[in-house]
Formats: sequence, C-alpha cells, structure tokens
Amino acid sequence: MRLIFLSFFFVSHLALANDVKQSPVSCAVNNPRIEDSMLQQLKWDNTSQVFVKANHAEINYPNRASYTGNVNFRQGNTLIKADNAKYSEAENIFSATGNLFYQDDLLTLKSNSLTTSLDGKNTKLLETQYWLNGMSVHGFAKNFLVEDGRYLVLNDALFTTCPDHQPDWSLNAKQIRIDSENDWATVEQATLEIFQVPVFYFPYLTLPVSDKRSSGFLYPTIGSNSRNGLELAIPYYWNIAPEYDLTITPRIMTERGLQLATEFRYLVDEQQGLFNLEYLHDDRSYENQSRYLVYWAHAGSINDNWRISSDFTHVSDDNYFNDIGSTFANKTDNQLIKNLELSYYQQDWWLNFKLQDIQVLGENKSPYRLLPQISLHSYQNRLNRYFEYDVYSEFSAFERSDNGNDKANRLHIEPTLRIPLNYLSGSLVSEMSLMQTWYQQSDQHQQNQSISRSLAQFRLHGIVNFERDFSKELVQTLEPQIQYLKVPYEQQSHINLYDTALLRDDYHGLFRARRFSGLDRIADTDQVTLGMTTRIKDHRNIETLKLSVGQTFYLQESQMSLIEGNNTEQLKGQSALAGELDFSINNRWYVSQAIQLNQNQSAITQSKSSLDYRYGDNKIVQLSHRYVKEINDGKINQLGVQAIWPINHEWTFVGNYYRDINLNRTIESFAGLQYESCCWAIRVQGYRQLQAQFNDGLGQIHQQEFDTGINFSFQIRGLGANDKQEAQEMLSQGLFSYRRPYYLKN
Repeated sequence: MRLIFLSFFFVSHLALANDVKQSPVSCAVNNPRIEDSMLQQLKWDNTSQVFVKANHAEINYPNRASYTGNVNFRQGNTLIKADNAKYSEAENIFSATGNLFYQDDLLTLKSNSLTTSLDGKNTKLLETQYWLNGMSVHGFAKNFLVEDGRYLVLNDALFTTCPDHQPDWSLNAKQIRIDSENDWATVEQATLEIFQVPVFYFPYLTLPVSDKRSSGFLYPTIGSNSRNGLELAIPYYWNIAPEYDLTITPRIMTERGLQLATEFRYLVDEQQGLFNLEYLHDDRSYENQSRYLVYWAHAGSINDNWRISSDFTHVSDDNYFNDIGSTFANKTDNQLIKNLELSYYQQDWWLNFKLQDIQVLGENKSPYRLLPQISLHSYQNRLNRYFEYDVYSEFSAFERSDNGNDKANRLHIEPTLRIPLNYLSGSLVSEMSLMQTWYQQSDQHQQNQSISRSLAQFRLHGIVNFERDFSKELVQTLEPQIQYLKVPYEQQSHINLYDTALLRDDYHGLFRARRFSGLDRIADTDQVTLGMTTRIKDHRNIETLKLSVGQTFYLQESQMSLIEGNNTEQLKGQSALAGELDFSINNRWYVSQAIQLNQNQSAITQSKSSLDYRYGDNKIVQLSHRYVKEINDGKINQLGVQAIWPINHEWTFVGNYYRDINLNRTIESFAGLQYESCCWAIRVQGYRQLQAQFNDGLGQIHQQEFDTGINFSFQIRGLGANDKQEAQEMLSQGLFSYRRPYYLKN
C-alpha cells in the first residue's frame, strides 16, 4: 500500500510543476477541497502507515484485497475516496473506480477511475478534473497518465486560471507531456480560446514547468505614435545557460523599418552585467541612415580587494531617444557616459583606474575624455591622539574626442592635516590642505604649455546636536552648524576646462569646500556659512519633519569665475538663502519644499515643491511645481500633477499633466488604464509630449514638436512567467517620472 501512495504523491508533485506559481489577483475557483476536521487534526508520526475505511472488505493477506462502499484511504494528510478499490500483488496493480476523489496538501483530483502499478511508475486516470490547492490553476484531461515514473501525460486536456463557471480563457490541447527531470512541457495541437472564441492555434509548443528560466516567446507589445507609426515588438527569451541569457526583440515600426534589439545578461561568480544592442538599418524617416544604441553595465569583484565596473552608453545620433526611444535612457538625457573603472581597496586607502568619455547630445563641441585617470587616496591616518592626515593624488590624461591634438596631462597632490574633535553632542573639525597641481597643455592656441598652481585651504566646521521632548510622543532636535572656509586667489584663466563645471546650489551645497567640480578652477573665498536643521521624530524614531535653513556670508569678494569676465559667478556679500522642508503631515499627506531666495531675500531664484497624497502603495496623487529664475538664458516655471488610482478591484487609472506657465503650453500629458484579473490583464496608454529635434553636428535645436501616441499590451495569466504589471511603472515612461519622497511613510 505504501507504493500506491508514493505513486499518487508523485502525480501530485509533477502536476504542481506547472509554470503558474501563484495568481497575482485573488480569484474564487470552485475547488472541491474537503475540509475534513479529522484529516486536519491527524499528525501521523509514521507517514508510511495507511488507514483504510470501507463498508465492506475482502482481504487475502498479503496478496489481494478489495474494498467496496464509501472507501477511504488516509496516509498523513493524503486522502483517497472511491466507491470501489482493489489491490493485487500478482497483477502488480492498484485500482479504484466510482466517484474517485484524491486530495493532499498540493493537489485535488476528481476522476472516474484510477489504475496504477505498485511501483508507482505507471498510473492512469480517466475523465479527470484537477485543481492546484491555494491557486487558481485547474483543468480537465480525458486521460491523466504517469509513464515510467517520469512523464506526466494529459490527453485532450484543458488548462486555465479562470473560475470554473465561465473561464475567460483556456488552452485546449490534444496532448500535454511534462518531463519531470528536465522541467519541460511539450504541448501538441493546442488552441488558445478567449471568451470561448479560438484566437490562436499552436501546432507545437514548449513551456517551462518550474520556476527555472526557459526559452520561449514573451508577451508582445503594440503601439502607435506620430514618430514611428504602428509599432509591434515580439521578444524572444533564450535561456543559454544558468549563468547567461539573451532576449531578442524584433520591433516593427511602419514609418521607419525593422529594429532588432538584443539584451544579454550574465552572472558568473562575482561578475554580473548587462549588454544591450539596438540596431535599425535604413531608417526611412531619417534619410535612410542606420541608427543604433550600445549599452553595457558591469559590476564585479575580482577578489576581496579588487573591484571592476563599467557604465557605457552610446547612440548613433543626437535624436535617437527622441525618435526611437529606449529603456536604457530617457528623452531628457543629454549626456551619455562611457566609463570603465578598476579599483583596489584597503582599510585606509584606495587606488582607482578610470577610462571615461562623454557623448553630449545636441552639442557641437565634444568634451574631453580621460585616457586614463589614476587616483590614490590615503585617508584617516592617525599621527597621534589629536591629529590625522589624508593624502589625495590624481593623474589625469585628457584628450578631446574630435581632436587628438587637443590634449593635456594633469597631476594633482593634496595632503590634508586634520584635527577631528567628536563628542556625543556634536563635532568640531579643523583642517588645512595644500593643493598642488601641474598641467602640461597642448592645443591649437597654446602649444606645450606647462603650468603649476599651488593653493592652500583652511576649513573649520562645527555642528552641535540638541534634543528635547516635544510632547509625550514626539522628540525634537536642533542642529546648528557653522563653517569657515578660506582659500587665497590665484589667476587660473590660462588653464583650460577639462572636467570642471559650476556645482548646483542648495542647502547641502553651502557646506561644500568647492564651488566647481573637477580641479581646473579652485575659487578663492573667505566665507562663513551658518545653517540650522530641526527634526521631529516619533517614538519609533521615524522622522515626521525636517527643516533646514542656511546662508553663506562672504568676508571678501571673490575674483574667480568659471569663464573669464563673467561677473555673475563672482561671490559678493552673501549667498542665496537656501531652505529645505520635508514634512509628513500624517500617513497619507507629505509635503516637500526646496527653495532659494536671492541675496536680499526679495525674490525666489529656485524652488521645487511637491504635495503627495498616498493612500497605500497603489493610490497616489502628487502635485508639484518647479521654478528656476535663470537657466541657459531662459526660465523654468512648470506645474505638474501625477496620479495612480484604482477605480475598483480590476481597473486602475494612471495619469500625469505638466504645463509650462511662462509659455502657456502643455509639456506632457499622459493617461493610462489597466485592467487586471486572475485570468488576464490589459493596459492602454495614451500620451502627448513636447520633444526637441536637433540639427545633428550643429548643436542647435531646429524645431520643437509634439509627439502623440498610444500603447497597448495584453497578458494572459498562467501562460509563461508570473510577471504582474504594476500600474505605477507606466509613470516611468514619461518625461517626468514619479519620485517618491525619501521620508514618506506608508
């Protein structure tokens, strides 16, 4: 009898190996699972024991036994019911007929009859209904067979994840054959029916029957827009090996042609990465030019000390993202990084090798590339109880991308002596740095020019932490901080700009020691910066409010600017007053504000505001405003709203709207609807957004036009991977994606 139950146990586990693990939407399926109190309460210590109950039994031990009338077999949590059952060792079979019912923790079966060999290798059930307990997967098979203890064969079978009474879709196959050792299912002569209407015929189909990755077609996407016409993309997933896979996606665009996109992923030992290639031959809407994108991201550990990484993106032309689009960059991106780094780390020092190039979209002047940059930083080296020192050194070889004769070598050494005083209630750090830089420049204006620059820097930074009970439930902190920074002036206009730009101003930027990125400009200053931060936390130490205000006062007028003669960049009197506010009003409402006032606090120079209402992860409304008084000889004044809101259990609305207040025009509008059930999901999106078109090679915007389009996707739950579509993902496809506030509580 033990072999009989092993046979059933094998059948149940093999059937469970279906690809559908769990339906993302709860569905009521009419599963005839018996909630037998005795079955639930029995905890057998010896699961090989079989208990039999019947109205009548004839037993010729140990060769033959037959049971009739309300036959019940139990072994642990496994139950078999039938009208009649027979066991014959001579014939090597066990059979049961009449209202056959089988149930264990995983599977429920109803059948007319069952016949199985005592070794469990061959089993046959006729007219069988099956259910996977706790899931919405069920179906019917005229013959339900186990062959050679390895293959599960379902003849004239139906498979669905929809409720019994009226399945929205079903897969009807002549035969489904599952190989338990290779985790593969072959389906022959299958018809996909949606709402009882045949929509697709598969003469032969292979499917995975476990959570292992397996090759096959993924769901297609369909769309239409004013740039590309009608679009159809059909991805094919190729499981090359456990550590490699490749997704190949042909994408048909009626206005442009056929694009082929490949995405290669790898995970080998401590190395992982992604390589993507997109290629469109003879774009009919772009003067029959070939257009492409290359993307490579890698991160890995060679050993405990060595790390290697890459971040490489390159496109064929400035308008690639505007016209064709890609998941590896946004239409608003205008700088594409090509970066390769090799790093060595020790406890108190690190060494870094870097190769870098930048592709600037819409600019006719190419930036400098690093070939290479070598950096060595030794930090927090203790001299004694009070003093410590750092040494940062860097060698950079620059070369302009479009002109190999325009190049430079730069060597920078920066030792720092520091006195760190740290206490429970605050800290005071004073440090002195000597910045020594040597240049060897060579370009069309100045040949082989050698430059040496020496600058000293003194910095004193202190912060104090106060704390008090704001109420029985709340604690308030007060964190004033002060910084004094002194750097002398030195003429630097004869140094070209290789990797230097003006850094963004905000509250945290007030306490930086540098105004510019890179090393080609080091601004002179004699300044004092004052700042104050207050926080309110609840009894769980969760921050509900954070308010910061700060300003820099210049004791001496700065003479340094990024570009010679640009007086607007020179520092006088005092900086803008910068403030930031993050406030969780309650578990649903959240306010975020970052603002800068001019030197006289009479006008706003920059502002970024948002008001969030979040009723759970799937109910979100965000109102935002962005203002910049002066940027690239223009102004930004934008108002936007984004929303994700379920209409009911199945339907969800997603939308956004952004408007330029100055120009009185819409920048982007987007609306999407998603329907999702246990059986299938559908998503429809419509959008209209402003995009700029560049004159390639000229670095000029020759026109601004609107792109309008609609996208459509459809998924059947239960065929292929269980990839639930999140409605919030639709917002990431626009120009302005949703940003969840950092301190937002659920």
